[in-house]
Amino acid sequence: MKKLACLVICLMLSVMTLCACDSTYENSFIKHNYERDYRQVIVTIDPITEKNVRVEDNKEIDFTTEGSKIYKYQLVNFINNYANAYVNTYGWSYDQVVDYGVEQLILNELVLMTADIMFETREIFWTQEDIDEVQHSVYSSIENYYNDIYNEVLDDMGYDPVVVPDSESDSSETTYPVREEQTEETKRLETPESERIYGKNAKHDDWYFESKWYIEDEDNKNSLPGNYGDEVARAAAREAVRRLVTMFSENAENIIGLTDEEKAQIDEDIEDLKATIDEDGADYAYMQLGKTLLIKKLIGDGIISSQKMTILEDIIEERVTVSDEEIVEKYNKMLAEQMTNYSDAAQYDSAVTGDDMVLYHANDNYIFVKHILIPFSDAQKEYLTSYKEISTEEEYIAERNREVNNIVAYAHVNGEDDKTRPLTVDQIWSKVKAEMARASASAYDAERKFDDLIYTYNTDPGIFDNATGYAVKYKLDEGEDETYMTEFAQTARAFRDEGYKVGDIYNEYVVTDYGVHIMYFAGEHHSGEKLNLNSYTTPGRYTLVKDVIKDELLQTKANNEFNVWSDERIQYYRYVLKIAKTHEKAYKDLYED
Repeated sequence: MKKLACLVICLMLSVMTLCACDSTYENSFIKHNYERDYRQVIVTIDPITEKNVRVEDNKEIDFTTEGSKIYKYQLVNFINNYANAYVNTYGWSYDQVVDYGVEQLILNELVLMTADIMFETREIFWTQEDIDEVQHSVYSSIENYYNDIYNEVLDDMGYDPVVVPDSESDSSETTYPVREEQTEETKRLETPESERIYGKNAKHDDWYFESKWYIEDEDNKNSLPGNYGDEVARAAAREAVRRLVTMFSENAENIIGLTDEEKAQIDEDIEDLKATIDEDGADYAYMQLGKTLLIKKLIGDGIISSQKMTILEDIIEERVTVSDEEIVEKYNKMLAEQMTNYSDAAQYDSAVTGDDMVLYHANDNYIFVKHILIPFSDAQKEYLTSYKEISTEEEYIAERNREVNNIVAYAHVNGEDDKTRPLTVDQIWSKVKAEMARASASAYDAERKFDDLIYTYNTDPGIFDNATGYAVKYKLDEGEDETYMTEFAQTARAFRDEGYKVGDIYNEYVVTDYGVHIMYFAGEHHSGEKLNLNSYTTPGRYTLVKDVIKDELLQTKANNEFNVWSDERIQYYRYVLKIAKTHEKAYKDLYED
């Protein structure tokens, strides 16, 4: 299920604080260099006291949250992250963006304060999975900084940098997605009481320092900086960790709102880390780094806040239910609307090529295909582009077909190319033909087998986890351009013209400028065809129509539930108790910046 739209703001707030007071902001709305200005408080939020939150030792316990402050740098960050979208896409004025940013920051703080109350009342709780997620996220952030510094050290030593995949540019942690096992989702509310973690003494994240982290396990030791590679790599790692600690130490000065006690603890953390590098080694310092107050303030608190939001989302989602009657009502409404709207061919075209589920097929003008793309290398593409400019079309196609023999491909193992076993196109083609021949008895077996093969050999990101495949128009309208490569589209139409059945692969691979396509007939629909509630959305029978509708209804109800919860609790604090006080004087210059 999709996450609640109401809580998206936390994604921005979970970004590391290392840049909180960085005032360069290239290509952003706010660019001036007023570090002290950014430290101004723009909103003050009073503590919240809840009476009788629970009974403990036969006494009713009251609970008071900590107060909170919102700083100008947070609003500047919000503006630089979102202003372009709101101004250019939605037509907002700049003043509206500033005002909206203030309200979203207040909402975020009130939700987090309410979450602390809910931890105290034991309405919500941490699980070990939540704690693991926080730990891995903290070290993922540390690792990103470490990798950059490590390459700087290598450069200083006269060595080439190590290429590290950019995890931010890919939603997967691997080069290619790994197919998820179809397992039943574990409900948070079904967590046994003995496995629920609430924290101690009103400190709901005390586990951050007290629990053992995964990086401390003995099995993890060989992957720590300084414990692998040749002597050059080890020496570079030791220096990189030293510089990493220095960088974090320097950024400690940018942390706003620390108490004297916290400042003293961070100073002690820094001295301990430096001593650990000298006395025990870079690996021990790296292992120790994540659990320091220094890193918790720079990185961890934002990640913890984000995970608290996730916990709230899960609890709210799990409390809503959908009846069979509601599913039937929604289905009937969707079907009636589609039968009316799709009489307009353009609306049907838009629906078929979009992401929404199509219940009514107004015509039979689409062929649905999946494929495995085995690409030409960049060097091959460059060569073929040059060759195309000096040759006839016939010569170019012949040369392109010859280049197929020079393609080097790999099977994917755990989302990465298995470069120990280079493969030719013919080897992959033979393997796919054999596998699909064994699954040819039914479209059910064929789709599931081809999906497996997609995750094994394909490189086109658009076809992973694409249930219906690509919709190729059988007959183009007059003057309409081809959406896909000509050879790809013509082969899709050949599935129908040459009598293939759904579940077949085309009897030869197809070559385009991208490379080689092994094409699969994923589906077609008759004019006037309707899916019923118990229809599967594809021949592979992964998902029923009624389950898709149920998920959509649950998402809508979860959002409504959040709005009710927000009105009852958050808006009460905001507009009845009026515990949030804005200081517009501190940020009024942003209206004109």
